[in-house]
Amino acid sequence: MRALNESRRIDRSYSNQEELTALIVIKIENLGIDYRTFEYDNQRAWIDTRLCIGGYNPNLATPFDHAHEYMHAYYKDDRRLGECDTLSPTEKRANKEAILMLWDWFIQNGGNFDDITQFCEITGCQYEATQRLIKSMCCDTTTKNFRECAIDYISRFDIITRETLNIYNFLDFYGYHHNAYDEARALLYELCWFELVG
Repeated sequence: MRALNESRRIDRSYSNQEELTALIVIKIENLGIDYRTFEYDNQRAWIDTRLCIGGYNPNLATPFDHAHEYMHAYYKDDRRLGECDTLSPTEKRANKEAILMLWDWFIQNGGNFDDITQFCEITGCQYEATQRLIKSMCCDTTTKNFRECAIDYISRFDIITRETLNIYNFLDFYGYHHNAYDEARALLYELCWFELVG
């Protein structure tokens, strides 16, 4: 019965995308951004922090899109690295912090760590990135060394192949910097007995 009540609580307070969008739009406007609806052909949402304006397509933009733009406005990101700068540090930060902001609201409204799929459906967050980020928050690496983390990572798979294991996913999952790639590759090779590709 308790689980049913918690499920209803999530549905009632968090699953309405319009209400969630309204909350984020207010946060954007409180930063002094004139954020309006426009029906763009190829953009879901955008913000120009220099001009303090922004817009979004009400038919396409998800709560994640709005939260992403909120992060750009919050940090006053004022320039792009090019037409396609999805890998720039500011884009990565906006993606990560948008997920964390939405996740925090989700948990406050009765969500839990077993509801990542539901969270992504509600918010429009990309599933793989969200799962990796949220699971890394749950993993306590303070009591584990690098080798113990590698063993823990491998033990999560039913079948261990070159396709199931990914060095970058391992590093991200346990909060290690990508500079540890070579060390992680050598360790996973030692534990699995086959060379990993990436």
